[in-house]
Amino acid sequence: MSSYQDLDAFKACHQLTLAVHRVSEKLAERDAELAGQLWAAALIASSRVARGAGFRHRRMFAACVDRTLSALSEISYHLEIARTMGLISKADHRELESLGGRALFYAMKLAMSLGPDPAAGSAPPS
Repeated sequence: MSSYQDLDAFKACHQLTLAVHRVSEKLAERDAELAGQLWAAALIASSRVARGAGFRHRRMFAACVDRTLSALSEISYHLEIARTMGLISKADHRELESLGGRALFYAMKLAMSLGPDPAAGSAPPS
């Protein structure tokens, strides 16, 4: 498998993680638990791509990317709650949603490239 640093999905998730860290530091002053959950989800999003790249089996890599996709959804929800409650600025929300959308795009591309392994003889559940 590729080095995780070379993967567009990792690069986009890593950029999102850095931006989330900056915003979550400010958010922690107002809601430490939400800030912690947001930060944890951001770390998972990028670290699962890195972890998956280390597996020799596509199926294991795909499972890690699936966890990345889940974490990106979680980030989006936390951001929506923070914005709705007035805990983060509209500008921060817009920036993080944009970075999150980019990360989601590349993570989905990676997931599709890892799709069902023809040698496995089974299709993904519908």
